[in-house]
Amino acid sequence: MKKPLNALGNKTRQVNKKLRRERIFNTAKRLIATKGLEYFTVNELANEAGVTTPTVHNLFGKKSDIIKELVSELIEQMQGVFLDNPPSDPIENAKFFIGNMVSAFEKNTNFYRAALMSAEQVNLFDPRIPNGLFQRAQQLAAPRKEWYESGLFLGNIEPSTIMKRVHDSNRLGRLDWVNGYIDLNQYRHQVLESILLAYASDANPELYARLSKEISLLNSL
Repeated sequence: MKKPLNALGNKTRQVNKKLRRERIFNTAKRLIATKGLEYFTVNELANEAGVTTPTVHNLFGKKSDIIKELVSELIEQMQGVFLDNPPSDPIENAKFFIGNMVSAFEKNTNFYRAALMSAEQVNLFDPRIPNGLFQRAQQLAAPRKEWYESGLFLGNIEPSTIMKRVHDSNRLGRLDWVNGYIDLNQYRHQVLESILLAYASDANPELYARLSKEISLLNSL
């Protein structure tokens, strides 16, 4: 039995609406990534996407609604970035943390730049937010209990102090990349070096020597 023409027409309209929405959203990501959130407007988005301003409002709402959607997508994407079990060795653990971040950013540069700008505006990275997404993610780079139990870390410096240094170094590097001051390779180098330096501040002599060697290798690249 054939489907009624009006049902087929409605299905086609829904598909076209979804495709139009995706195209507009991708245009929004590109505009925010290249021009910055401050200069991004719904009128410009409509013009660049080849639709009317009312169409954008109908499909997304206001500029703030587009920002919220970017942040929601960012959270969804980042949930999958840190699912793997990180290595137990401190140096390999730091490489795993920053490597996962860079790999994600490389796959969709416009999206992550735009989403990270939006996330900053809504204070997603505020360390005072308990159990925030990035706070949970950065626990991967935090000193672990077993590192102290095995003597790799001496315990002369509070773990929370080292964690704060890890958080600050990652946020600074992320902001530098989002604002176009550094590329992803420089971001990787900058954050990894900062994490290793934070680890070195409380490392035992053997781990300190390994960290020093790793930092020297980074600076020779």
